[in-house]
Amino acid sequence: MVRFIFLALVSLLFISCSSDKPDVKLVVLSTTDIHGHLYGWNYNTDQPDPAHSLLQAATIIERIESQNEHTLLLDAGDWFQGNSFADFFAGIEPELPNPQVQLFELMNYDAVVLGNHEFNFGIETLNYQLDMVDVPFLGANITDYHTGEPAYTPYIIKDIGSFNVAVIGLTTPGSAIWDRPRVEGRLNFEDGVETAAYYVQKVEEEGADVVIILAHSGFEGATSYASDTLGEENFGKLIAEQVPGVHALILGHTHRIIEDRVFVTDANPYGVTVTQPGRWASHIGRTELYLTRRADGSAFVGFGTNEVIPVSDEIPQPELFEQFSYAHEMVREYINEPLATTSSVWEAADARLVDRPIIDLIHRVQMEATGAQLSAAAIFNPSASFGPGGITRGDVAAIYPYANTLFKLGINGSDLREFLEFSMRYYATTPIGEFPESAGVTPGFNLDFVAGVNYDIDLSQPVGNRILNLTYDGLPVQDNQEFTIAVNSYRTAGGGDFEMITRAEVITEIDTSVRVLIEEFLIEKGQIEPSDIFMPNWRILGL
Repeated sequence: MVRFIFLALVSLLFISCSSDKPDVKLVVLSTTDIHGHLYGWNYNTDQPDPAHSLLQAATIIERIESQNEHTLLLDAGDWFQGNSFADFFAGIEPELPNPQVQLFELMNYDAVVLGNHEFNFGIETLNYQLDMVDVPFLGANITDYHTGEPAYTPYIIKDIGSFNVAVIGLTTPGSAIWDRPRVEGRLNFEDGVETAAYYVQKVEEEGADVVIILAHSGFEGATSYASDTLGEENFGKLIAEQVPGVHALILGHTHRIIEDRVFVTDANPYGVTVTQPGRWASHIGRTELYLTRRADGSAFVGFGTNEVIPVSDEIPQPELFEQFSYAHEMVREYINEPLATTSSVWEAADARLVDRPIIDLIHRVQMEATGAQLSAAAIFNPSASFGPGGITRGDVAAIYPYANTLFKLGINGSDLREFLEFSMRYYATTPIGEFPESAGVTPGFNLDFVAGVNYDIDLSQPVGNRILNLTYDGLPVQDNQEFTIAVNSYRTAGGGDFEMITRAEVITEIDTSVRVLIEEFLIEKGQIEPSDIFMPNWRILGL
């Protein structure tokens, strides 16, 4: 059982356990899910975005470090991929020194954990960049497939004011599914809780007084994949409940904010302080630990401020801003290059409710690239739009923000219907004629629509009975009818728990990102209008 208590109560608990003032105040600073947001800039729109900037965070970090004798600076993962800046240096120019990795060293990060998106561009690309800098990159539950030994540094122990402070790095096991083509047969992703228990005991045996878990994992939440061998996706709460000896959790992955709370459990009756500083370098986590040496030589860990600090009102750190301005301008020049022109407005605002040309652009590219009869795709970003005028790489990145590659699969009519029904769980049950809303159980990137067949969606019915009038070439789809379908690598590998897709036969793999395929398609077309690609094939009844 986990009990939530405010830090004021923790202060009373601290006083009751130690009559003296603490020997050391340790300030743990944290970032997470940076996803390429070094500069406060939206590269897709080529406009400022001061709410998200690691360089602005650096100003806060520098100030706090100057005011406190003992600090740790940690990052909880997902920094190698995520926006046009990150993708440019990881995918377009992977041989250049990666600015994010360089910044970890220049900002003196004490430890950085590997998130699932670090593997999007392959192990070689990642390791090539990690080897350029002297920064501990942690991943205690990432092991070599052949030897079972840790593939990355599991933990560090630092002497801080005569206290041994251990930081154990863990990542969500989902990389084994989401990046299966890149990691299968090379890396294993072990259970986060079991690994935490092993390494907490290990660092205690090595003299650790304080144990911090730095994890690319949420505190709690449903696991988005089904696996008999992988552990939970978001295991922070389970560590607090099941692993004695943990003092602090620094978390990420779910893009949430957690502050000003301590979780008291039977395993950790003095509490575990938990911090999660949002996403995209929007906030800095500040977690204060008060360390006291008892008369018997053991350490007591108390808790002070646990907050997240927004970066939006800060200026970027001047020296770092100038040092990497070349990278910022390189990306702007690349991303703003026009690929094609259009005289029309293309919008995704209501494309999860009404079939729009902007999703058919993805479908057309996927079907042409694979030769498949059908195509599955999601509206990743409802705010995406472009035209009239030039269509840039930034516009394409807004439509398709991920580094997914493409597969051609074989699927029968029964599994196709199951696929569509499972996707429709996104919507709440809604009477025909009323405006549908999300049921809140699945993110929008797991709402797939299929081109090449026609169908109606009745949201007044429960999931499993929502797909009506499913036809191909004007005839009802039969359960045993065979099709080929273009599906991205995330879905093929099990992302979103679409079991009917993971069991489908793989016919062809195209190891080029869908986004690049869209760019190549637009360059070839030169001029494009919605009528060139739009073939409306589905509708929600009543809209």
